[in-house]
Amino acid sequence: TMSPDEVAANVTTDILDRFGEKRFDVEDISRSLEEQGPYQNVFLQEMDVMNILLTEMIRSLKELQLGFAGELTMSDSMDALKTSLFLDRIPGAWQKRAWPSLRPLSSWSTDFLIRLAQLEEWQNNPAEIPKVTWLSGLYNPQSFLTAICQVTAQKNQWELDKLVTWTDVTKKLTAEEVEGNSRDGAYIMGLNVQGARWDVAGGVLERSKPKEMFCKMPVINVKALAADKVDVSSGV
Repeated sequence: TMSPDEVAANVTTDILDRFGEKRFDVEDISRSLEEQGPYQNVFLQEMDVMNILLTEMIRSLKELQLGFAGELTMSDSMDALKTSLFLDRIPGAWQKRAWPSLRPLSSWSTDFLIRLAQLEEWQNNPAEIPKVTWLSGLYNPQSFLTAICQVTAQKNQWELDKLVTWTDVTKKLTAEEVEGNSRDGAYIMGLNVQGARWDVAGGVLERSKPKEMFCKMPVINVKALAADKVDVSSGV
């Protein structure tokens, strides 16, 4: 059996291998854009947040490696990091800079890579937004919903504060099934219903199946509409 220090040292190496080269050159991407609209601002801000988290992760892990090698005296923060790595918990200093999560560290790391992959894909074509945006994979999902309203307001010369977001649940369960970008808003995914389930064929909420706590929602088209044109009695 490995000692706690050996387990922590292995986890340190593994995370450095997976995240050591990850970084976004936000200034370079920003300069490459002919026009920086609301959607671009959202993704660039997401990259800034991820860079801050990545910087702290790499810094603290490299410091811990020096501690393991006997080149640095173990401080309280290094000890706390070592304990978290051994117990498969998200270190406190990382959690402070990240999105809320109850996952163990191993699962959180995998989730983090998928979040980074969405941003990496976007940076290949930053003038466009993804065909379907994984909303719950963003640090600040609300900012993306606000951007939908901002883009609509600019396009139609409408007042931003008179707009609300309206959702239209599609029958498509994966991003691959969606043919192209939404013409009047943005497609999102990553939402779940708790204590009920979505009937895809009927387009209505149903009672959840026995022992099924969560139900994955299909791809949703989110658009901005004038608040006075929306009939909220039928549900938003």
